[in-house]
Amino acid sequence: MVSARPKGKYTYVDYFSTPEGERWELIDGVLYHMAAAPNRKHQTISGNLYFLASGHIRPRRLGLLYSAPFAVMLPGESAVEPDLLFVTAERRHIVTERACEGPPDMVVEIPSPSNPSHDLERKRELYARHDVPEYLILEPNEETVLALADPVTSAGEGAYRSERLYRRGDVLTIATIPGLPVAVADIFAEPW
Repeated sequence: MVSARPKGKYTYVDYFSTPEGERWELIDGVLYHMAAAPNRKHQTISGNLYFLASGHIRPRRLGLLYSAPFAVMLPGESAVEPDLLFVTAERRHIVTERACEGPPDMVVEIPSPSNPSHDLERKRELYARHDVPEYLILEPNEETVLALADPVTSAGEGAYRSERLYRRGDVLTIATIPGLPVAVADIFAEPW
């Protein structure tokens, strides 16, 4: 369950001062307490995609791939922890010791069953508003990948103009990681 901690406006200092061992995200100055540690299925899915992508990215030196917890700091007092994030080699300067300080080239989220709207709505709008070129939402129960691209901002609100749903049997193409076809079935495969 995701719950907000109202106050006035929280800052990056507040975010980096949250208690050790607790998971928090800061979006537009509001602190959100995240659900407990992800379940086994969530970890399997995240690990599968990380393994498939890193095996392609690392030998080609295409960029940097990180898995949670690793913060993404965005303007307007926002710091979130996507399940995976990718930054191209050309933009690696935005990755510092403490966080990715700027919009990554791609983020991946696996929605929490206790509050999917946090990823499907709140973070979707945030990523689009900050021009994250590609946002993948992995849905564990349906075993689908929603690929969002082409962010646009209108009247201060972010949205994605391109949306494509991939199902089992489809091959996912990730625009920000050229030459990496990923079978959707491989993302959701059990480890044995």
